[in-house]
Amino acid sequence: MLDLLAETARHADPVGFWIASLFAAGMTFFLLRLSLGAFWKLRLVVDTPTARIRSASQGYLELQGLAHPQREPIAAKLTGIACVWYRYRIQERRRSGRNENWVTIERGDAERPFILDDGTGRCLVDPARAALKCRYMDVWYDSGVRRRSGLGALFSQRRRYRKTEERIVEGEPVYVLGHFETPRRGVCERQQLTRQLLAQWKRDPERMRSFDLDQDGEVDQAEWDRVRAQAEQLAERAEQRINSEPTLSRVAKGGDARQPFIVSTEDEQALIARLRLHAFGAALLGMLVGIGLTYALLARMTA
Repeated sequence: MLDLLAETARHADPVGFWIASLFAAGMTFFLLRLSLGAFWKLRLVVDTPTARIRSASQGYLELQGLAHPQREPIAAKLTGIACVWYRYRIQERRRSGRNENWVTIERGDAERPFILDDGTGRCLVDPARAALKCRYMDVWYDSGVRRRSGLGALFSQRRRYRKTEERIVEGEPVYVLGHFETPRRGVCERQQLTRQLLAQWKRDPERMRSFDLDQDGEVDQAEWDRVRAQAEQLAERAEQRINSEPTLSRVAKGGDARQPFIVSTEDEQALIARLRLHAFGAALLGMLVGIGLTYALLARMTA
């Protein structure tokens, strides 16, 4: 194999050889970087202990529990199957010159979090930005026909579609590695609510007339100050009412790029096995490509 590679490198066209060498160098870099990313995720999954929601501290942690809907189960976009969260993608087979490839024409997800319950407490999980692995994933192919009037109907163009849907169902075990945070409301939220109230009142002519105490046709500064004070009091009462209710913590992607957000319906051991396969497989393939590239370059330079 190496002799054949050396012989090919010695007699290859110079332009073609260097283009192939640049491609192999890029492939080596990509595979080694992919391997390092998988090793980093593997280390985090193995080294991060599983926390309990009731006693979990704020920050990056690992949780395991059962999935439940936030209110009631939802219907998946493509199949209509009941679940707590879904993600889908529709691709179309398109021709470009002599080549055909799949082009994504529509994608989306449930746009709402689901509840994770580990027996000690509950929290919200929003997998939209997560590295996601679902046990329930359907892939199927479909065809559509564009119909045209007149003679064009005889030449209707048949299109091919590939549809993919991933789902997390109610009661399914879920593994989560991400940033755990309990929302805290304070001055900023109260000020924002005050501004929203004032903006809403400004759009209501009847209410604005009620603020004009001297009936001169406009709300002066003193009258507006009283209006603002009233809005602040209402905002304060609303915040007190919100803070008196239990607040669910949330697990999502944090701001540190070195801390991946992982949501998986595989158990932890299956997740570790898959990450090991990715890490060692990409490293081995990257080294083989790199060794082949080095051998070809040496053969070319010594020819």
